Amino acid sequence: MRIRMMVAAILIPLATGCSETQPAAAACGPTPEPGVTSTDGWLGRIAAEPETIAVHVDDGRGHVVERGADEPRPVASANKVVALAAYARAVADGELDPQQRVPLAEWERWYLPGTDGGAHDQALARLGGKDVTLDQLVSAMIRESDNAAPDYLRDRLGDQALINAAAAGGWEGYKPSSKLGEIIRMLDPGGDEWATARRYANDAAYRADLRSRPLPAADAQTRWAETTATASASQLASMHRAIADGGFGAGADIARAQLEWQQPPPGYEAIGFKGGSYAGVLADAIYLRAADGTVATAVLLNHRMPLDVWAEAMTTLTEQKVLLGAMTDPEMSRRLACAV
Repeated sequence: MRIRMMVAAILIPLATGCSETQPAAAACGPTPEPGVTSTDGWLGRIAAEPETIAVHVDDGRGHVVERGADEPRPVASANKVVALAAYARAVADGELDPQQRVPLAEWERWYLPGTDGGAHDQALARLGGKDVTLDQLVSAMIRESDNAAPDYLRDRLGDQALINAAAAGGWEGYKPSSKLGEIIRMLDPGGDEWATARRYANDAAYRADLRSRPLPAADAQTRWAETTATASASQLASMHRAIADGGFGAGADIARAQLEWQQPPPGYEAIGFKGGSYAGVLADAIYLRAADGTVATAVLLNHRMPLDVWAEAMTTLTEQKVLLGAMTDPEMSRRLACAV
């Protein structure tokens, strides 16, 4: 199974820790050659790159495989799960009406064309290209990974709502970030990211100026990506687990309804997913819910990827097979434990 990963990648204008149950070396066999087009290749990459790849897999039945799971790393759009959680709490508390109509122009005040890998246009195509409900806007943030939606929500809800939602999911010390502000900093360095994002949303002249600027070269984008918002694999896994098993509290069901839009693998009731990608950065956060209430979680964070490797990885997303396998298949779990 391949999860449909809409990641809102930045367009590029181109022609430590160890596993909880480490197997004995003799049981592991030779390490596969690194690559990104097969599960063997990804296991080889994970083994070869402990500094740039963090992994956390918990099968929900007492077996955990992880490495570097508490180290903050760039996560691109994977942290949008916090904006979703804050929205879900606000709906559950009656502060937001999910059926409220949102004018397209209001949404697009936070949209910077040409910087999201086509995510916004894909969302509009799915939703009919017109005014949407608030719930539909949030669905665009999760399904297509629209970058304007989380900043729209942050502006409406306030930073404390995001901080509180993260804490409810077990992510203490969360610092709100801005997708729009991060991208503006790449085009117009200096200044506070949230302040510049709000200026963009409210100053038509500034908005037009930034929309006229070209993206920097690919190498500049990869350096910039390393300076964007971070999270640890454990923090993302905690958020997804709390939403999946209800530990998040009020609004968990609302968040699940957004995350669980894809068909789960056989034997499971639901799969939830939010990934992310910037140039040289790839992030996956997944959970599986079984009928008996068991929740499995898996997170992989990869940064400082060579651009050719990253581009190839984005066409196959084979690392997702490793994560799903490690959650559901003891043999893949054993092989991943060997790799870490």
